Amino acid sequence: MSRNVQFNLRIPSELKALVSEAAKASGRSINAEAQYRLEASFRDNEESYSEALTKLKSFFDVHLRSSHLISLAHKLNFLLNEAESVNSLNTPSITRVAEAFSYDNVLTVEGWFTGRKEPSFEELNKLAKYFGCRESWLIHNEGKPFLKENFEFGFNIKNNAERLLEGCNGNEVQALWFVRNDTIYGELVIIKHYDTWRGSVLNPRIHLCDAVGFHDNEYKALLTLTLKYLYEFRTPLIRGALVSDSDFNELIWAEQNPVKIIGKYNHNDWVRGIWDESLCSNKNDSYWKQWHNMCSSIAFQINRNEFSSKLIEK
Repeated sequence: MSRNVQFNLRIPSELKALVSEAAKASGRSINAEAQYRLEASFRDNEESYSEALTKLKSFFDVHLRSSHLISLAHKLNFLLNEAESVNSLNTPSITRVAEAFSYDNVLTVEGWFTGRKEPSFEELNKLAKYFGCRESWLIHNEGKPFLKENFEFGFNIKNNAERLLEGCNGNEVQALWFVRNDTIYGELVIIKHYDTWRGSVLNPRIHLCDAVGFHDNEYKALLTLTLKYLYEFRTPLIRGALVSDSDFNELIWAEQNPVKIIGKYNHNDWVRGIWDESLCSNKNDSYWKQWHNMCSSIAFQINRNEFSSKLIEK
């Protein structure tokens, strides 16, 4: 403190009485007590200001990170959880993401997952490829999280097989799952399993059943011939499955990782039985109800001259 100066101040008698009582309690003179309390008032204001700044900073940190950053962090953690749920080695983690991006440490990536840092558009595209999700969903919140598109079987059987085996973002198809909904309607989807946790869904809009009202025998015949071709040239990649209605709907909705869903099921040999005459000629309903009738209808379709004449490669 600098040297003392005279400071004349008029105060109410009630306030002077309070200062006197406080001076007695503290053992200070009335003048010293008044000076102490005046100095303390400035210290309290400084502390209150500092506390206010801290609280304001916390408010901005929690509430004004932007809903965009918070939403993005939720998406990234969702993708991480979906990938971790796939039963495979080397599933993703924040450290593995940082390593895949060739960063020296995890601080930047950790900031993405906690909503404190925003990835660039280039980094978001890399994240989408890394997790196998749709870029438009991750960046623009458009569509569903995971890849799904329609697929139409044509009369060029070799071309059907080649399109089914096309990779994605440099990832080759490691397994090709033909997945039938285990209900009387027998809807079909196809899962391309690229590697570990990455996969995509194709919807050929085919019903593998013999129910009245589904006039897709031509497409079922093309599917059958394509399966036969695939078995001849790429047998190790072909998988079949019969899944529950709820799991099938999840695959159609594309809101969960398809590799996680199909990982719950074992291979079912219906994908061979549908074209192998030694199996499909069996009159027992080996795989589902009306199996034999469906196979007979498909065989009849394939043998029709009108159909066979359209085939580019038999």
